[in-house]
Amino acid sequence: VDTGNQLERVFLRLGHAETDGQLQDIISKFLPPVLLKLSSVQEGVRKKVMELLVHLNKRIKSRPLIQLPVETLLVQYQDPAAASFVTNFTIIYIKMGYPRLEVGKQCELAPTLLTAMEGKPEPQQDSLMHLLIPSLYHMKYPKDSSNASKMASPFILMEKPKTVQLLLEFMLDVLLMPYGFVLNEPPTRPAPSSPQGSSGAVAAGQGLPQPPPGMSVYAAKRVIGEAQWSPEQLEQCKLGIVKFIEAEQVPEVETVIHLVVASSDTRHGIATAADLELKSKQSIIDWNNPLIVNKMYKVYLGDIPLKTKVCRDSPPTF
Repeated sequence: VDTGNQLERVFLRLGHAETDGQLQDIISKFLPPVLLKLSSVQEGVRKKVMELLVHLNKRIKSRPLIQLPVETLLVQYQDPAAASFVTNFTIIYIKMGYPRLEVGKQCELAPTLLTAMEGKPEPQQDSLMHLLIPSLYHMKYPKDSSNASKMASPFILMEKPKTVQLLLEFMLDVLLMPYGFVLNEPPTRPAPSSPQGSSGAVAAGQGLPQPPPGMSVYAAKRVIGEAQWSPEQLEQCKLGIVKFIEAEQVPEVETVIHLVVASSDTRHGIATAADLELKSKQSIIDWNNPLIVNKMYKVYLGDIPLKTKVCRDSPPTF
């Protein structure tokens, strides 16, 4: 059957869908294959798909209870043969659909989000981590990690060292993020010209966005993402990260810095949980391990070379 006619039929079905249930059935059945049509060589087909998606977006956004076929979309997103145009649109619907899933289903798919990050562009990896981090709070881990029950661990991370590093870096930035932080971007219009000299230079410096302590502007923007977490959501995310560390999902040596940062959190629940975990590991932590020391120095000193820092931030002295 001609692709154009198939798309017309989907359009008609959408038009006739009156209830949320009917609309959800059509979306579940047709959204993944319709997205695949974006790789068509015919411009007319691609244009028709875009029209269909615009119509679909309006309907989905006005109906927050409608579920999307996230599981199928995740499989499609990971297909190595899929065109980048297809995966770029597929992730939009993963981002839209995952938070709508019931918590149990989110936890079930959380490990797949991690697997899906492999080899993807950085902004897409960040989006997937933004979906994953809030679900960590609800994850269930085996109680005893010393015996065979470790096989039941939800995350199998041994074979994904690059993804683990990405996740740990992102987690550390989430733990460093203060509650209710606002990144003051410089004004888009240039400020009125001020008299030359140090006061002008200082005024110019004030327009620069100031990241939280221990973070760069880039890291702050990554954690804020497209929709910033509320202080309560951020607190839950931080607790989820501490739970993930307690469950020994990654080697202790990699997460000491996370516990140190979390133990000084301004919210009691996080600081206490991290402090208890740190104390329980005290006997096995080698504080002279270069890996631990280097991670601490990186947070303490930041990662901008000192000379550049001086050039950028300091007004000239005469």
